[in-house]
Amino acid sequence: MAWVYAGAEAFEWAHDTEHWPLPLLPMELWLHQHWPAGADRAWAETGMEPPAMFYRFQYVGPFLYARESPYEPERLMRNVMGYRAVAREHGGPPAFWQQYCRPRAERACRELAALDSNASLQSVAELWAYGFHQTFTSMALFMEASMRLAALLTEADGDDEPLTRFELTQDGQNATQAIDGEIWDLAELARATSQVKRLLESEEHADVVVALRREPAARAFVAAFDALLERHGSRSQGWDLTLPTWRERPEAPLALVRARLASGGPAPVEVVARSQARRREATERALAQLPADKHAEFRKTLARLDGYVRIREDRAYWQLVLSGEVRGVLLRKGEALVASDRIDRAADVLFLVPDDMDDGATSDLRALVIERRREWERWREVVPPAAIGTPQAAPAPTVESAGDELRGAPASRGVATGTARIIRSADEGARLRPGDIMVCEMSTPAWTPLFAIVSGIITETGGALSHPAITAREYGIPAVVALKDATVRIREGQVVTVDGGAGVVRLQ
Repeated sequence: MAWVYAGAEAFEWAHDTEHWPLPLLPMELWLHQHWPAGADRAWAETGMEPPAMFYRFQYVGPFLYARESPYEPERLMRNVMGYRAVAREHGGPPAFWQQYCRPRAERACRELAALDSNASLQSVAELWAYGFHQTFTSMALFMEASMRLAALLTEADGDDEPLTRFELTQDGQNATQAIDGEIWDLAELARATSQVKRLLESEEHADVVVALRREPAARAFVAAFDALLERHGSRSQGWDLTLPTWRERPEAPLALVRARLASGGPAPVEVVARSQARRREATERALAQLPADKHAEFRKTLARLDGYVRIREDRAYWQLVLSGEVRGVLLRKGEALVASDRIDRAADVLFLVPDDMDDGATSDLRALVIERRREWERWREVVPPAAIGTPQAAPAPTVESAGDELRGAPASRGVATGTARIIRSADEGARLRPGDIMVCEMSTPAWTPLFAIVSGIITETGGALSHPAITAREYGIPAVVALKDATVRIREGQVVTVDGGAGVVRLQ
């Protein structure tokens, strides 16, 4: 490895297991390493300096690390004041996101979608980074208010209880949950049409999508499903480029519809009500702990955090669309290489880098793809260090799991007992039944409809601001995250109890 910039070794860097847990593919790594020009342009246009965690990523072999160490206090406060000034200029973070950041992210998606197989991969990297960093600039504006809220809660009871802080900013309405509502509507349409319901519940058809298109009674359902794909087909199922988009694999969103059809779950309006009720409870709890002379400041600070979760989830949506569009450009390049008989499958392009393709217009790249694929598979067996660089503080003491009690990190309050289902991908959602506890390595926004089915969530990685944590709080179900090796230590079908406020899972 090489340090990404001079002096980087003096800071602490953490492996980003929430977004890129797997080793990056050769093409993916090359694109990431050629991000800087696009990233710098995104921040320069705002007149802001990026927070330390967003400035550059560090790479250890093919693994991606994000900086944990903040800037020194003087620089940090100077930047925070700059973020506040931009927020005022644009009328607050929600307006900045809606009127400034999101349009630029959307434009980057359109430009990526328009690129053909001759596109410069350097320009692809820069455009990807430019769009992606629009989603980072939007969050910087919340930094000062978030710091002040944490300080107020600490003053209230001597301990900044993180779940309260996060519950104070949820509202149950964002891009991810809007798509969940569309999945719900499709499931209700299927439930009302016996032929569609029969096909979705049947295991006889290897290709349910084709069977639905052939069924005359399914025309309304197919039209609605196609409209879903038209709106969201470019969204990838995760951040890494190995994952197909919904347009490539329509079976993926259809699996979510089938899961909802089989298991039901609360309607979207009920989910919104749950989230808003939890926010009211958190607000009342905080006000009860704060002295009366702090109430006005608390409410003012909370108002400045309006839209926090909504923007977090909206930006995740556009991050996945950007990744999907980049994958689309690469697949178009791959198709051109297949047509020229240089590789076997379009996706093989992900194991190449630009110099490989420029090395002779007719050179056969199959052997190189095989070699790189084997190397990548070897990297998949490697467990990289959780952190590198120079630790900034002594690690927090950890409480080890003991016997039938496993300990992770608290993510969403509540206690639920149910049957554990080990879920490896959103496609497996049809195995879930109401009351089950979903156990997975990590979820992405594409999994969100599954949260309406289960009574609790356990993940191996993530923190209180990871996708499963945010989504569980929005759905009002308990969640424990960062429970190491949860998918191995918990057996399929085992009865478990999730205590999301304590971060504890009890095995039965």
